[in-house]
This record gives sequence, C-alpha cells and structure tokens, in this order.
Amino acid sequence: MENMLSVLFMQNQIDQLKAFHKMPVGEACEVTSQIEKEYQEKQKKAKVDFVVLDNDGVEFYRGALSFGSGAASHVVDHICKTLIGVKMNDQQEERKRIFLERLNEQVPDHLRHSGGLSTSREHLLTNVSSSNHHRKWMYGGVLALLILSATCFSTVATSHNRAETIQDLQKQVKFEQQITSVYEDALLGDQEDALQKLSSIPKENLTKEQKGVYTSFLIDQKNYKKAVELQDNHPQVVENMIAQKEDIGALKAFQQPFPTPNGAFDLAYHEQRWEEMVKQPGVEMTDKRYEMKAYGYLKLDKVKEAKEEAAHIKNQELNQKIETYEQTKKELEETKKQVEEENKKDQKDEKKIKSLADQQKKQEEVMKNI
Repeated sequence: MENMLSVLFMQNQIDQLKAFHKMPVGEACEVTSQIEKEYQEKQKKAKVDFVVLDNDGVEFYRGALSFGSGAASHVVDHICKTLIGVKMNDQQEERKRIFLERLNEQVPDHLRHSGGLSTSREHLLTNVSSSNHHRKWMYGGVLALLILSATCFSTVATSHNRAETIQDLQKQVKFEQQITSVYEDALLGDQEDALQKLSSIPKENLTKEQKGVYTSFLIDQKNYKKAVELQDNHPQVVENMIAQKEDIGALKAFQQPFPTPNGAFDLAYHEQRWEEMVKQPGVEMTDKRYEMKAYGYLKLDKVKEAKEEAAHIKNQELNQKIETYEQTKKELEETKKQVEEENKKDQKDEKKIKSLADQQKKQEEVMKNI
C-alpha cells in the first residue's frame, strides 16, 4: 500500500519499544496493545512519546501514549480518541477525517473491530470520502499545510486570518521537516549529526519532547552542563533522565557538579546504602522512587515502613514481594524457635536439627534475594 504511515517511538524505558525505531502502524498497534494489556494486568504505568510519519519522513502527528491507564487500547485508538474532540473549520475537519481514515486502514482487523474504535469514531471514519482525488490531495504537496499536531490544531482553530494561518503552518512544516531529519539521524545511529542539527535550532522553538531527545543525546555525550542549560537550569530534570537510564557512573558524575536530593537518593539506592537512602530529605517522589524506598525498607527489615511506602502506588509485584518477605520472616522466626527448643533437649535429634538448619538457611536466602 502506498503512502504507508509509520510510528516512531521516542526515548523510553519500555523493553518492547526501541527508541527512534520506525515501525508500520499495524505493527505499532499490535505491540502497544500487548503492552497495554500487560501493564493493566501488572498495575503498572508508563508513558512514551511518539510521532506518526509518512514515507517521506513528514511528521503528521505527535503525541504521548500512557500505558496501564485503560484510556486507549493501542496507539491508533489513542490518536482517534484525542482527535475526535478537536473541533476545527470544515476544511480542516475533512483533512483530519482523511488522515484518520488512512490511519485506520492500517490497523489489524482484530484490533479495529474488537473494541479499538468507538461507535462515534467509526461513524466519523465511514463518512469520509475515499476518492482518489481526496487521497492524492491528502498526500500531495498541499499536505505540508496540515501537520496534525496539537500546535497546528490550535493555530487553525483560533486564527482569524487565513494568510497568517497558512504562513504559520508553512513555518511549522519547515521546522517539522528539520526535526524529522534529526529523528532519521538518530535512527541510523548518527548521533553527532543529530546533535549538530538540534544545536542549530533555537531552544525556544523546541517542544518538550524534542528537548527531551536533545537532552538525552547530551547526557550520552556527558555534556551535563549544556543539558542542564537546555532544561532551563533545572538539574533535577536531567538527573531524572539519567536515573531512568540506570547508569551509575553517569549518576555519580552528574551528582558532583549538580548535587540534588533526587540524585543522592537514586545513587544511594544503586549503591545499596539503604539507611542513607530512606533518610534522604527533599526527594521528589515518583512511583519508581516509592518502589525503591519500599524496597530499601525491606532490606532494612522494616516491613511496616515498606508497606507505608507501597501504599502510595499500585504495584502488584511490589506488594507481592512485601507479602512474601513478611510471610518468610514469620516462618524463619518459627524455625529459629524450633531449633532453639531442640538444642535445649537432653537427647538432641541431630537429624531434625540439621533439617531445621537447612530450612532456616533457605528462608534467610529467600529474604535476602527479595
């Protein structure tokens, strides 16, 4: 099928999604559908930024997909739910409908018909003209005037001057094409060219997502000073990104010139300095850090405190760990009591004592490895 659309996922920490790897819309729907189901089952949450591109690398849409929330079953479902609520003039509405039609055509049948699209969105899509004229117009040079992103929707919806609107959109198109070439460089592993192109773009013109990509590159280059400047001199933003990479060396290197409570907490966790970690003040708590703190309390044998931290988030896996630890601790105490009682007897049952000692060792090992 010509004029196929692709989805490119940005920097993220989800195993099934490779950053800057373009995949066909159908494949992206399959993968994101599986991740959404898995995250709902495990009561986990994650967010990933993405863009939709055509064959020529022109960006049509930019968004952020949240997993585990149940808000959307896959990436196209998310796009449809987002765009259906965006109201524009008749001409722009038609362009939007054509885009959604082409997008929907590439969704696998079992996902399109099994809860993927709501009745209202199906109605919207089935009322779109699919003439060759429309398709050619949609994917021709005129399409450069319609990049389906939140910024463009806002411009179209609020501008009262058609000339100004077209001029604004043309500027946006030129910028989007520049950014697309950056994504392609990253995809090909040419980080130096990507960095060079990003550095030539005024900081105020970069979106939050694009700043994130740029910052990630700077972190990889260990250019922490410029990364902090890019994030408006908020070192905690850069530290959070380094922490997500779980690069202990980078955490140490960044913490020296840019010490933050978050950095001290994250570094203490990775270095297993549990007492210091749980006592660190001023930490910006996230779901991940609540999980880390709960784990730290388990390592300090403080089950009550671990439960209190875990109560801040919904994490079935963490709760199971705490429950296993607590149960094993009770069993270990009982085993120790039995060993003590056997050792007090005049006629010791050495075989039973040895069996209890082995049991005690296994229970201690279970607690240690949680």
